[in-house]
Amino acid sequence: MTSTSPSRRIERKERLRSEILVAASKMFADRGYEAVTLRAIAKEIGYTHAVIYQHFPDKWHILAELSNETIGLLIQNFDAIAAKHPAPKERLFATSRGLIQFCTAHPQQFRNVFFGPENRNGIRAGEYINEIGTPLFERFVQLFFDAAKDEGLPSRDDIVVAHTWWYTILGLATLMVIQGVVPGLTDQTLLVEQTIATLWAGVQAVPRLPKSAIPKRSGRSSASKQ
Repeated sequence: MTSTSPSRRIERKERLRSEILVAASKMFADRGYEAVTLRAIAKEIGYTHAVIYQHFPDKWHILAELSNETIGLLIQNFDAIAAKHPAPKERLFATSRGLIQFCTAHPQQFRNVFFGPENRNGIRAGEYINEIGTPLFERFVQLFFDAAKDEGLPSRDDIVVAHTWWYTILGLATLMVIQGVVPGLTDQTLLVEQTIATLWAGVQAVPRLPKSAIPKRSGRSSASKQ
């Protein structure tokens, strides 16, 4: 009688865990998180759902691991690109391109993180994504500050302008993942380059929005000040 060695058991366990994550990632992206059950994931990989409970207590923990894994890959991608460009401005441009390219090359992973359920184990999606994405976001903000300072922009320490850059790049990535291609534009890279060029021209020409230009809120908040 032979027994399976501990290393073989660990290897088999890790392989099954990986199969669960791969299947769940595709199913979440294709069908939507709410429509997928643990039984459906188990059926997809040819096991009973009891086997999945040996690895994950519920499907939320599967999504959490997938989300953290994707953010980790985005950070690795950012760091690898940034290391190749010594000039801050070129690092900013290159990492912005890299973010869009990663998202469009991995739409399934992107959808799971950013298009997942609004309620994520009792936490609103925006708060959850912000928490796990903070290391990546902080890298972009610091890089924007470095580029702005190196180029002598008045907005070199303006967090609002840095946010504007970040959300525009992330917004374009989201649009391209949702839509796939831009109608009537055969070269998608042209849109990316034009967006980056327009953003850079904008932070040079209009570095900061005057407070007087911000519309005042109406309602209880303004009434309470009277």
